[in-house]
Amino acid sequence: MSTRAATPGIAPLGTAGAIGAVGAVAVAGVAAVAVGPKALAIPVAVLVVAFFLREPLALLALYLEVGLFKEEAVVKSLPIDATLALGMLVALVCGIRLITGRVRAVPYGFALTIAIVTLSLAASLAWTTASGYGSQKVTTFLTVTMLAIGAPFFFFERWDDLRRFFMWTVIVAVPVAILALAHPARETGRLAGDNTIGTSRLLCVGALILLLGALGATRWRLPAAALAVGFVAIAAAVGSRGPVLSFALALAVTLTAWLLRTPRKVAPVLAVAALGVAVVPFVSLPATSSERISEAAKDPIAAFRQDDRSVIIPEALKLIDSHPVRGAGVGAFSTVDPVVKWPHNIFIELWSELGLAATLAVAVASGAALVGLFRLAWLAAEQPRRTHVVYILLAVFLFNLMAVQVSGNINDNRDFWGLLALASLVVAGGLDAGGRLAD
Repeated sequence: MSTRAATPGIAPLGTAGAIGAVGAVAVAGVAAVAVGPKALAIPVAVLVVAFFLREPLALLALYLEVGLFKEEAVVKSLPIDATLALGMLVALVCGIRLITGRVRAVPYGFALTIAIVTLSLAASLAWTTASGYGSQKVTTFLTVTMLAIGAPFFFFERWDDLRRFFMWTVIVAVPVAILALAHPARETGRLAGDNTIGTSRLLCVGALILLLGALGATRWRLPAAALAVGFVAIAAAVGSRGPVLSFALALAVTLTAWLLRTPRKVAPVLAVAALGVAVVPFVSLPATSSERISEAAKDPIAAFRQDDRSVIIPEALKLIDSHPVRGAGVGAFSTVDPVVKWPHNIFIELWSELGLAATLAVAVASGAALVGLFRLAWLAAEQPRRTHVVYILLAVFLFNLMAVQVSGNINDNRDFWGLLALASLVVAGGLDAGGRLAD
């Protein structure tokens, strides 16, 4: 009879297990001595990395919006830049999926578009009048922005992945909304004083996802609609007019397309609209935010003339007139307007700095993606399980396409580039029919 006893249900540790355990304890001890109390954060970091590797779509959703959190004390205290850390994880996931063969084919037209933009960026360094700032823009595009462009072809495999990505986008928007409420500007009372445009854009995207998702939900329809109304109210209190107007237009166009195809959706749409109308009168906006949005709604032309963009756009058009074909070079607008640095319109920025070829390439790719999404939305009625996610993708892409006309530069708008890549992948039929959204 053996003298070795084992606890019921627990296997003996074994020599290899004992060596591994001793090694882990030794490494932890060395880290504690070398790093100090900060070593206690190592297990947390390991858990975070493990979670993101298990939920890569959560990683991508956070990577696209991490800039909204970078001014928080917790994020500032990290030993590594948050964008760099998440970017390394995104690259790691892409590398793993490349090795395992889980990569979607990149549509030829989209690949050609990115190639033209990249070559235009690199070539224009030869004649730009802002070599320092231009080099910085090129480096950022080839690293941070390029990860956002390439990630969808590694991260999305099935239609159900779209639903999960939109779910994580809403989850990321919740703390952003809380931070906006907690950080009003002292002078104006507007929320999210540090990053009004980015905050408003994410909240509007979250509201679009929730509203359109509520039309197909049963149990979660009212909570989703209520949260969407809350997001819109906070976005309005932020006071950035571009995202709010883009939200209204994207929602109107998407609902019109949906109702033309499936008229039975009229009742849910009216119910959600009625809920929003009933709540809005009880929302008290800061005076500055209310004034800015009401002026833009009543007289958009007059609002534009009073905005700084009424000066920025003519400056960019003069630059285009001087260099209509090849552009003035990456970053060159910053020499015309050192304060603003970019024209706050992605197509005008591309034309004024990178030339006509890059502008036409992005415009054609965006138009092709939009037409393809409308076509998929029209056909979605024949595949009911995909209907809602197709219309959500259409609305979110349409919103981003309109939003980049009034804000951001080529690298700030990496969520637009990511959505353009995702839309191109979906339109090209790059997603499998597996998952709960399959027919």
